[in-house]
Amino acid sequence: MSDTYCNVAIVGAGPAGIGAAAALGEAGIKDVVVFDREAQAGGIPRHIHHPTFGLLVFKRPMSGPRFIEKIIARCKDVRFELETSITGIEPAGVLAAASCKGSRTIHARHIILATGAREKPRHPRLVSGLRPQGIMTTGALQKFIYGEKLSPFKRPIIVGTELVSFSALATLRAGGAKALAMIESNSRISAYRPAMGFGALMGTPVHLNSQLVDIGGRDKVEFVTIKGPDGTKNIACDGVIFSGDFVGETALMQSSHLEMGIKSRLPLVDNRWLSSDNKTSVIGNCVHPADMGDQCYLEGLEAGRNIGQILTNKVDNTSGEFVAISHDPGIKFLTPGAVRITLGQPQKTDIRLHVRAPFWGKINVVQNGKVVYSKRHRCQPARRITLHNVDLSGIEQTQQNSPTVQTLPQIEVKLV
Repeated sequence: MSDTYCNVAIVGAGPAGIGAAAALGEAGIKDVVVFDREAQAGGIPRHIHHPTFGLLVFKRPMSGPRFIEKIIARCKDVRFELETSITGIEPAGVLAAASCKGSRTIHARHIILATGAREKPRHPRLVSGLRPQGIMTTGALQKFIYGEKLSPFKRPIIVGTELVSFSALATLRAGGAKALAMIESNSRISAYRPAMGFGALMGTPVHLNSQLVDIGGRDKVEFVTIKGPDGTKNIACDGVIFSGDFVGETALMQSSHLEMGIKSRLPLVDNRWLSSDNKTSVIGNCVHPADMGDQCYLEGLEAGRNIGQILTNKVDNTSGEFVAISHDPGIKFLTPGAVRITLGQPQKTDIRLHVRAPFWGKINVVQNGKVVYSKRHRCQPARRITLHNVDLSGIEQTQQNSPTVQTLPQIEVKLV
């Protein structure tokens, strides 16, 4: 076993990790190393060849591989160590790593975790049936068609209507296939309504208020059974694509010392992307699965700039008490999941959240029993809702005997 030393160790070479590396390079931070278990940098976007990237960053659409090529070109004096798995994280900037060259310990002044997200496959969705060939996620489909130049089926159905679900339609078209139907359990699609037009253009009907309840076929998929407003029916098909319903790749964090959300089981970070260990930041879709590649890259840039200021002693935003923000069960997750509170100092932040089911009503932020934010929002699953400029600086003061005792705020986000 050997030891490796660096200023910043970034785990994950997707858009968020690349963004952080680029910002650190621009800030003059040397000896930045990006680790990734894959043989190529880029994460999910390198498998997506239709032009859904670049609008926010470069103001023009481009393919995933082209987008990755352009943002990697911005990384100055950054080293990429690929085909390297990070197997453990410890306090004080220590990582355990393994590769074909053996195991080693990595020591860094700061760690950035950007491990991304993945789509929820079949079994966690509790869909019954046998295990025939032809069942996969959108990510696997993109690897088949764009990476291997193979078409695994010709007439599948798609489960889900998130943006990635409509991306699956474009991928199928590139592979000479056509989806027979899209299945959505809610009363409207999860993506924005104009996406329905793209589905109509592809000739793919959307079954709303419907659920996939069974997959038929022994050696390969032959049909699916869906339950909808008009009862139960079978659709003959040769494949099933489970799209969206992303979950963060958090296995590394789950077994570490970092604090996790009680309900979300996602790592808790403050509004500067610092975790409960102020030498470790967590960014990108492992915190909020799943934003688009441009959004993750821009977040990586912001996080990298913040860490660069910390490392060059320009700011100190690592002090204060790390206080988790709780939320009710109707909220799937929120970011930041915590704030660092220093008694007597102002604390304002934006809070971004995703809901589990469609919701139209008030969202309240409550601090020590006092409502500090209240506004009506129209929420749909898989869409980010932002609560702007929430004031969390109020301190509850109570008299006990003579001295004033200041207690840290208890903060909760509620759907009313």
